[in-house]
Amino acid sequence: MQIGIIGMGRLGKALQGNLPGTCAVRDFSSREAFIKACDTIFLTVPDNAVKEVALELASGDITDKTFFHCSGALDLEPLASLATGGAHVGSLHPLQSFGSETAIFSGIYMALDGDNAAKARGKDIAGILGAKIFTVPVSERKLYHAAACFASNYVVTVMSIAQALMSRWTGDNKAALTALLPLLGGTIQNLQQASEAGKVLTGPIARGDNSTVAGHLEVLPEKYKEVYKALGKITVELAEHNKNITAEQAEALMKLL
Repeated sequence: MQIGIIGMGRLGKALQGNLPGTCAVRDFSSREAFIKACDTIFLTVPDNAVKEVALELASGDITDKTFFHCSGALDLEPLASLATGGAHVGSLHPLQSFGSETAIFSGIYMALDGDNAAKARGKDIAGILGAKIFTVPVSERKLYHAAACFASNYVVTVMSIAQALMSRWTGDNKAALTALLPLLGGTIQNLQQASEAGKVLTGPIARGDNSTVAGHLEVLPEKYKEVYKALGKITVELAEHNKNITAEQAEALMKLL
């Protein structure tokens, strides 16, 4: 395979760093030569730019080329112009958060979709990367992406809240995050040993400790209370499901929340 990448954000750089011999382009000044040299091209551009970039590429000779977007939320419709032009199209979304081109793909899951040729090519690429392939139906892509957001984006949001609260005692934000990371790391370690995330639940709700939860609600800044309550209600359901608490304890906690 001669693999090319259009769009050099975090994911584009990560792919280039992990796929030997990959070439990349930041703009379309050398588009024709780029497409001619590559048989497989990744569009690692923002979701709202995929369709526009595909239309630009579709004006060239793309017969039998394979194009992938790497969006978790998009279906294949944004690549329709390429398919009409004789190309194979698919999506290959890594279930991972990337910070640099040194990121590791080995062992992660990648959601694959596309026509038969694109799927076969996607499996080959996953094999090179050491990743595992799974399929998400087109009709469920948005739900799949929401699940990924909970596991990544919203963890960052929750950690940001914890950092803002903790910095009161550590002196600055950086020290607050440093203090919290071992706690997060321990939780992740527990999760890695579990078959169900909910089974590693700890804390006051898992103990049915109403007074502690009430104390939290009493002192939390107003802007964080609704987030705490929303997460707390789901946590009560988990704790009851785990049989950590009784139905009566769950009911009392729900009223509190």
